[in-house]
Amino acid sequence: MIIFIVSVFSFILEYVINGFFHGSIFSGLIIFSSLILLEPYFRKDRDSYFIYCFIIGFLFDLVYTGTYFLSSGLFLVIGLCVRYINRITPNNLIVSILELVFMIILYRFISFMFMVVNGFVVMNFNILFRSIYSSLIVNVIYGIILYFVLYLISLKFNIKRIK
Repeated sequence: MIIFIVSVFSFILEYVINGFFHGSIFSGLIIFSSLILLEPYFRKDRDSYFIYCFIIGFLFDLVYTGTYFLSSGLFLVIGLCVRYINRITPNNLIVSILELVFMIILYRFISFMFMVVNGFVVMNFNILFRSIYSSLIVNVIYGIILYFVLYLISLKFNIKRIK
């Protein structure tokens, strides 16, 4: 239930943030923070995390980008990376934020290169750096807040997370 609530809230917040940053070539990627921070809550069936990543990516494509299955595939790849990183590192705030920063840069770079190769945008690294910079600021703030909210909810309702 917590996964559904956080995902819906993140999609709504994504819409609100996109209203403030209207005119940017990319969106704020708020849903990305929830994708990374919710991975520990898939402890009973870890394979369902990949289904979750694909569905969230598809919905993100459908609602925000219009590049069907690009984000679905990239979110799935990011999910694989997150799962691997979470296996070998502790589940704490510093690791989660570093993971978020790395994954946003990776996502932005791959999607930018895809758009350049397919002729959607011209090769201009200022656009890429601006999209990374704006995404990092918004997502790090949201990621920190979401981490503490999820942590407090886990304690209050005795929800088990992967350590």
